[in-house]
Amino acid sequence: MAASNEPVDASALATLRPGMPMSAVEKAMGSAWRTPAPHKGGVIDILENTHGVVVRIDRKGLIGRIDFNSRFMHTIAGIPMGISLADLRATVPDMEIGDESATSGGARFGTKQLLESILSARITFDKVSGIAIFNPKAEYAEPSAPPYPTGSGAPGAPFSDPNLKLAVMSSLLFAKALDLGTPQQLASHVLGRTVDLERDGYELIPEALDYLVRYPLTDENLAAVERIEFDGSGAIYPYAWYFWGGEEDVFDIKDISGLRFCPNLKSFSVNSMIDKVDIRALVPLRKLERVSINVPSEHVDALLDLPSLREAGRFPQSPAIDDTFEELERRGVQVY
Repeated sequence: MAASNEPVDASALATLRPGMPMSAVEKAMGSAWRTPAPHKGGVIDILENTHGVVVRIDRKGLIGRIDFNSRFMHTIAGIPMGISLADLRATVPDMEIGDESATSGGARFGTKQLLESILSARITFDKVSGIAIFNPKAEYAEPSAPPYPTGSGAPGAPFSDPNLKLAVMSSLLFAKALDLGTPQQLASHVLGRTVDLERDGYELIPEALDYLVRYPLTDENLAAVERIEFDGSGAIYPYAWYFWGGEEDVFDIKDISGLRFCPNLKSFSVNSMIDKVDIRALVPLRKLERVSINVPSEHVDALLDLPSLREAGRFPQSPAIDDTFEELERRGVQVY
């Protein structure tokens, strides 16, 4: 099937069922579709963090399982995502609903037999937070580690700050535009042996960190970056330090001038991991629409030089910020 220019069709995603061909997934995903890599074991997770949908294709090339998480605020098989437990009982009286599980964060699960598949609903805080529909007889190819390119160049390249590169890679991981496998697969690759992160993940793995900061990002990778967030919960950090708790400053960022290498950046958010932000570093980003800074900043008036800015906020109060925000509001920018 030729590449589609259509947007993601949420209604079509909601009607995907086990036994349908992979082409149904491709059609529903529209322009977001990418052929799943062989090592993924049939998992199509491109929309996991944007639309809340993961599909797995079985060995026959048919849908074997569909998982919808709480981002997918639509109705699946008659069950609206987010429906209360009480309403779920009334809406689906034949669903078997178990007790809260001590090992699943207090969640409970409801199951219902469909024609040729099983529907499972995850219920947390008395609301449906996830729905899976699967064929219990489906067989899948085993996933494996992705092919890892050889690390090369100076640490951090093309960024002067290696930790900024990690933040960019975290954005790519979140968007499913970069595949590093699992943290355990990467650690096993760089160490040349099987690694058990439940045992070995309590300390930084220097070899993993060195590989990450030398990972060869392409121009295509950099062009795919639309959202960057400085936050200790970023997806990249478990790959270097699986159980990092955020207390150590090993991943703190000092220089953000390299953001200019991400020409399509639309959203920049800072929660932590940097002491001060120089807003002048954002001026080359002509497509930047949203800026949210929760740490001290300087040269805030440079926000006035961002032609696409639509939203700015969380800046610590100061006279300079007040004056800049007043002018931004006059220009129609939402400030908070």
